[in-house]
Amino acid sequence: MKKYDYKSELLEDLFEVETSPLLPIVVIDWKVAVHFINGFYEIAESIAEGDDKLLRDIIKALWAYRLNRGPDMLPQFDFVAIVADDLKGSVDEGASADGKGYWRHIEAHRAGMQEYKIGRGLKPDSFMLVQEIGYEYLRSKKSSFHYFSKEFFEADDIAGEIARMKRSASKRSNLGRRQMLLSTVDGDWQGLVSNEHKITWCNTGPWLPRMRGDAEILDYYLRKEGLNIKDARETYTVKVEVGDIGDGLLPGSPLRFFDLYEKDETWQFSEQDTSCLSKILRSNSRSNRPDHFESAKKFLLSKGMYLPELSPTNDYDKQLFFKKANRIRKERSFPVLKGRSKKLCLDEVPEEQFEKCKELANRDEITREAIKYSERDLADCKEDDKLCKKALRSAIKAYKNIRKEIKETLESLIGG
Repeated sequence: MKKYDYKSELLEDLFEVETSPLLPIVVIDWKVAVHFINGFYEIAESIAEGDDKLLRDIIKALWAYRLNRGPDMLPQFDFVAIVADDLKGSVDEGASADGKGYWRHIEAHRAGMQEYKIGRGLKPDSFMLVQEIGYEYLRSKKSSFHYFSKEFFEADDIAGEIARMKRSASKRSNLGRRQMLLSTVDGDWQGLVSNEHKITWCNTGPWLPRMRGDAEILDYYLRKEGLNIKDARETYTVKVEVGDIGDGLLPGSPLRFFDLYEKDETWQFSEQDTSCLSKILRSNSRSNRPDHFESAKKFLLSKGMYLPELSPTNDYDKQLFFKKANRIRKERSFPVLKGRSKKLCLDEVPEEQFEKCKELANRDEITREAIKYSERDLADCKEDDKLCKKALRSAIKAYKNIRKEIKETLESLIGG
């Protein structure tokens, strides 16, 4: 990868797509793509004015444009695409409220943990319609997109398996030599990034930097979490400590619930699965259809419809991002002691224990902030949403226990 300064340059402005002799692999997070298209539903519905056929045609065109466009922070290019999709299976009573779930629902229930992804609301009818039309496009005879799902597995697991296959391939092999772009908004996929293996995270949302290699992932965790991780895969071990409220995983949950980098000890891909994926990863036949893209573009514009892509980042937003990121980076790199631990670290702990005290104090402050935000989210739960309240109250309790343990550790430092 070309050398650049991530503190003043965006990877997406410098990234060189390699299409010869091998096309890049683009791994598409299907549910994320559905959410993106669903964001245009109300406008499409307004234009259709009750004409169901026109509404479906507009949504189909949105899909044709979006999928064939490829990662929209880059100029258009040809690529081989794998659509990775979630696929629930039937689970035992208690593992999931609706009787359907993933392997993490099953394992969480066995371990006596709260329900995996507890508190998530039902998807709107528009989401289901958008997804249905998307599936129709993927499965049509004219579609060149590869699709993969596996019962009880999430798209995250599939992306993890694909990344493992890429890492284990010889660097001289076709798979080892080609680029791989992870098209998603899911931060969990950031742990799969590897410059060495040409695996790059491509954000489908507007948050900069939209393309992230090793440097951007490490910088993100420094700025957002105040954590100095050494490589991208550490994003999973970090989550063991901080949890994942969105997935209903409390701090201290086993690593296997977060980790996409390594294979799970029980839930793995069969030889048939890996053979199917390997065949796709060896393919060099273009998935994107320029003719579909152009016809969809003309149709959408003729109907007064917005095109389903994000506009290029302008220079003002770039400079604003760099300025803000630099300020946050300095604050995180040299944390100022504050909160209840400040006096203890400065006045009571021996000098040789100061660095450890400072680290614990910083963690305590981050956890205090997490409690504050969780309490705010709890107040925003709907009055009758018991699952939302239960998940957040459990998280707040876990965070408070972490602060209690930190306090006890800090006090033990007094006197060496």
